Amino acid sequence: MKVFSPIPLRTLAPNAITASALSFGLCSAVLSLTGGDLRIAAWFILLSMLLDKLDGSVARAVRGQSEFGVQFDSFADNIAFGVAPAALVYQVSGSVAPAIWGSSGHALGVSGHCLLAAICLFYAMLTTVRLARFNVTTTDIGPYVFQGLPSTMSGGVVACSYLALGDLKALTPEILQWFPVVLAVLALLMVSNLPLPKLKFSTGSMPARIFKISGAVIVYGAVLARTGYVAVTILIFGYMVVGFGWLGPRLMGPERSAH
Repeated sequence: MKVFSPIPLRTLAPNAITASALSFGLCSAVLSLTGGDLRIAAWFILLSMLLDKLDGSVARAVRGQSEFGVQFDSFADNIAFGVAPAALVYQVSGSVAPAIWGSSGHALGVSGHCLLAAICLFYAMLTTVRLARFNVTTTDIGPYVFQGLPSTMSGGVVACSYLALGDLKALTPEILQWFPVVLAVLALLMVSNLPLPKLKFSTGSMPARIFKISGAVIVYGAVLARTGYVAVTILIFGYMVVGFGWLGPRLMGPERSAH
């Protein structure tokens, strides 16, 4: 009996990228829960988001796709976009808006601190549900749309919104008291059946391709340079509004009629 199973060399690169995304997610959660630098914690989530998009591309390029890689990626996503954003919101809202979410606060007639913890756990659990459902339903809904909000996008919304508010000097109790509410809405969007178009660079008209590539360049450049978070946040929310409200249903119509 072999002590360790052999690892195909072609899978090393994509799995190493996934491991890096997982590491950034874990570091983000630790920073948030130990009172570390929350801007770094949020930035680590965004780095995980970029790496999550990269590992699949590398796997396809080197033909390193594997069932292990699929499951490993889901586990990494659960930490980076489920646990880490929940930890960030738990720390931010509990410390900046203690009148509602602190140990002595109250919301909806119950302890604000307990309700905050319950919302964060709710988000983390629904992220897990989202990832599990994605693994078994991707082939059923077609190649052009997501069913519900991807966990990667959800984690990016939380992290980028926090960083953008910091750039705007708007990290006030009046604003951050709504962060747990936003987290709960994102959790429900992840497990919803609402269609959201995938950002495939190889599909669509030339203007649409140019727009998608330009958006990706802006996001990658801003995150790596640690600047421009307001612009990235506007791009993300614009994509969600247009995708859920208009383009997703249009793309889903032909898929349903074809089946």
